[in-house]
Amino acid sequence: MGPQRHGLIESPPRGPTPRRPARLGYRAFIPANPERLLVLVHGQRRDSARLFRAFLPSAIYTNVALMAPTFGDREFTGYQRLAGRQGQFAAHDALVAAVASLKAETSLQCSTIDLFGYSGGAQFAHRFTLVSPHLVQRAAVAASGWYTYLRAGRRWPYGLEHSSGTSTTVDPVAFLTVPILVLVGERDVRPGPAVRSNRRLDREQGIGRLERALRWVDHTESVARTLGATSNVTFDLLSCAGHSFGEAARAGLVDKVMAHFNIGNDGAFGSCREEWNR
Repeated sequence: MGPQRHGLIESPPRGPTPRRPARLGYRAFIPANPERLLVLVHGQRRDSARLFRAFLPSAIYTNVALMAPTFGDREFTGYQRLAGRQGQFAAHDALVAAVASLKAETSLQCSTIDLFGYSGGAQFAHRFTLVSPHLVQRAAVAASGWYTYLRAGRRWPYGLEHSSGTSTTVDPVAFLTVPILVLVGERDVRPGPAVRSNRRLDREQGIGRLERALRWVDHTESVARTLGATSNVTFDLLSCAGHSFGEAARAGLVDKVMAHFNIGNDGAFGSCREEWNR
């Protein structure tokens, strides 16, 4: 094993080859003795650098490693749905590989991540947690345009059924055990051109991001009751904020997210299970 890297790290993307899938580019901050890893997933504008800058001061203060991948618009057009050019879950698999690569060259020992996504990144974050709850310690999703519901009879990504007719490998109870914070701006109520809209989706999930967030939280609680489980999905409002990330940041987004990730910090974060190397 070579020397362990720390500080600021930038890893460039790599296109696919016949033998290797595409590799995510990312920017990371690794403190000398990191205890946890927070992954930040950008929205449709792919402004990962802005997310990284917003969270960096808090990460330095709390000794948290940061990773901000960039899902390129060529290889990962459908990253919000976990998809890419190489398959329905190519974006999911690319993040798993990127985290494993970062761990291999640094002193990171965590087996799970904290996962934050904004807008399109929030879509990615909750779907990644659905598919791989064992890899996520906590998640926070802010300003998601729409959500996947825990319904086996609805096609992915609206529900859990593959286009092939088989259900995705999702354990609803395992998903509901992950503490997930849903955030949305108080003024993020207009659908806009970037929000997916059709008659059935609008009827099921609502019109704007605020209504859709509230309905999805209600849905997770309903599913939990049906299963005899407890939902760990919670909701918080970003006062006076619309959909702009700048407005969300001024409304306390970073502090709310970091507080959520620090809840119950009793050493359980980053146990010795090597889930990422499976």
